[in-house]
Amino acid sequence: MAAANAFPPITVRYLDRADLDAVCWDDCITESTQRLIYAFSWYLDALTTGAGAPHWGGIVAQQAGQYVAVMPVVYKQKYGIRYAYQPDYCQQLGIFSRAEVDLTSLSSEFFDQLSRSFQWVVSYRFNEKNENELQFPTGFSVIKRYNHVLPLHKPYGEIYRQYATDRKTNLNRARNVGWVVEEKPDMRPLIQLHREHNEEKAVAGIQLDLTIYDRFVKAVDQLKNRGLARIWLARKADEKNAEAGGLFVVDRDRIIYLFNGASPTGRKQQARLWMINHLIEAFAGQPVEFDFESPAVGAESVKVYYQSFGAESRPYTEISYDHLPWFITCARAFVRTVLEWKNRAGRGDS
Repeated sequence: MAAANAFPPITVRYLDRADLDAVCWDDCITESTQRLIYAFSWYLDALTTGAGAPHWGGIVAQQAGQYVAVMPVVYKQKYGIRYAYQPDYCQQLGIFSRAEVDLTSLSSEFFDQLSRSFQWVVSYRFNEKNENELQFPTGFSVIKRYNHVLPLHKPYGEIYRQYATDRKTNLNRARNVGWVVEEKPDMRPLIQLHREHNEEKAVAGIQLDLTIYDRFVKAVDQLKNRGLARIWLARKADEKNAEAGGLFVVDRDRIIYLFNGASPTGRKQQARLWMINHLIEAFAGQPVEFDFESPAVGAESVKVYYQSFGAESRPYTEISYDHLPWFITCARAFVRTVLEWKNRAGRGDS
């Protein structure tokens, strides 16, 4: 009798995208306690389709035909080696589970599957909810990252009082400019604004794979089709050209500041501040959080700026490891050294 009433066993395995049931996957993300738009199959599909695209798969915990916990993994292949990494426009991934699942006991099986499926993880970031749910293995390099999130459940007046003095002063200046904010259907003008004025500083000298923008447009189209994306451009009342813009993703109880751009005029005259404050004011008093999506590495001034709104600093974990055979690691190091030498020679460095 006891055996008949026992819960069905949970099986954990890695599946490539072609073997995943997208309906079961998205149902699990939708009902998960860690829900983030980055983890939906349709969003990951868009970011992994097209020229130069990576691939993705997932570790799935399944019980009685239902996906009860999942972990998306984006990867590339080089020299026949498959390696996982954190893609652009997916700040946090990690494990997403239904409320009844005990991740503390189940997570070791996820990490075992990750290690078996990928000998090399360049970087992988877990979501902030996983911080209190997972115990990371000793074989992983673990780094704490910090995001900034502003709860909006209080009235706007209380939220505004938390703004730093500089934020209040600059907001008054923005009011005097007379910014006009318009919602647009196309992501491309905002990307172009970013590319013209912000891209060089954002990539910090790293060679950028420009095909990512085409895939990002497809991902935003998927968000728009579901009524989740707001593409805002700001211009002066007497001008036609936009000086700043932002992509805001509104999903249930979270607003993600996913992408932005601004000209020197837009930056100096606080157009982005005007848009952010406008959205905060619109959602104030509701059970919603504004996610600034702070950069994971560097850009300390940006993080300080986000904190000046009264945002909370929330930790999340990034892991990496290299379990490749020693001779492959040595070969990679040799190739990297040769390329660096060629780059220095090309620049004329001594």
